[in-house]
Amino acid sequence: MPRNFHTILKSKYKSMEFKFILGIDISKENFNYCLRSASFDIIWEGAVDNHPDAIFNFISELMEQTEISAIEDIILIMEHTGIYVQHLANCWLSKSGRMCIVAATKVSLLLDGLIGQGEKTDAIDARRLAEYGIRYSDKLELWQAKDHTLEQLQSIHRQRSRLKQVIHILHVPYKESITFDSVEISANMEDNQLESMKALKNDLKKVEKQLEDLIKNDSVLNSLFKRITSVDGVGPVTAREIIIATDAFKKFTPHQAKSFARYAGVVPLKKESGKMKRKARTSKMTNRKIKTVMTMGATSLIGTLSDLGLFYDRKINEGKAHFSVINAMRNKMILRIFAVVRNQVMYDKNLNFI
Repeated sequence: MPRNFHTILKSKYKSMEFKFILGIDISKENFNYCLRSASFDIIWEGAVDNHPDAIFNFISELMEQTEISAIEDIILIMEHTGIYVQHLANCWLSKSGRMCIVAATKVSLLLDGLIGQGEKTDAIDARRLAEYGIRYSDKLELWQAKDHTLEQLQSIHRQRSRLKQVIHILHVPYKESITFDSVEISANMEDNQLESMKALKNDLKKVEKQLEDLIKNDSVLNSLFKRITSVDGVGPVTAREIIIATDAFKKFTPHQAKSFARYAGVVPLKKESGKMKRKARTSKMTNRKIKTVMTMGATSLIGTLSDLGLFYDRKINEGKAHFSVINAMRNKMILRIFAVVRNQVMYDKNLNFI
């Protein structure tokens, strides 16, 4: 990473400084690139194999062919495609390059609005990403690699989700077979997947232990985990999702609870124009993992004597709709999570955070 990383970041109201912007449309096998000047001129474009050796050769050729004096004059911009960005990100950052990773939906909405894009190819997408970087330089934020422990946490946590999903896929048809099929058929189904289910459950236990040890052995994550799970309705899975989504409260600082609530899709947004006033609704463009676990947490409090459980009963008795109350509970839970992290305390309802 550049030594002056923190000084490079500008206020969100200012454009990021650069001479050239490099749009990258990346996939598993290769990526298309488009280098533009700050005046939108296309300088160089093509395709490269998504492999470290090819990428290092590309960076050297980029500097030679374009006669760019310093890599710091370029900002690389690409969409987040999960693990496929790893090689390019590592190679580019190792050369002290600056880069931004943006959501594909954000690029499409800002460039095309609701009409959508017409012709679409990998080369065109690379051009569009470069164009987005120039037009909306005030919205760019420099990306930096996650802490190694956080990377491990995210990887193992996602593996846990996949194991749970596979177990669910095998278990549900078996339960339905018991109800509707003959004893012979359901017994045969159980026998056929018995060893697989045992192995999957053992693997799940191993993954759960790894997650537990990973957090316990990191003082920062352990402290965050304990404080977050002290909030009613927040369990280990929710706590891990929040730590991952906030980058251990670096991507969203402890003072940005409302921004995170919007990101999680639990804040109703107004839509008004002239005399037209629609009912405020939550956005569909959210972090669905966070929204799902927060919903499960809020639902688990229904019928309990916790303050949010009593809040649910009170609002329902006032005639509020179920999902409207659940949304309010999710919002309150997020505000409390950020409050305990910000104040570095365990949650106590008597402290009246929110």
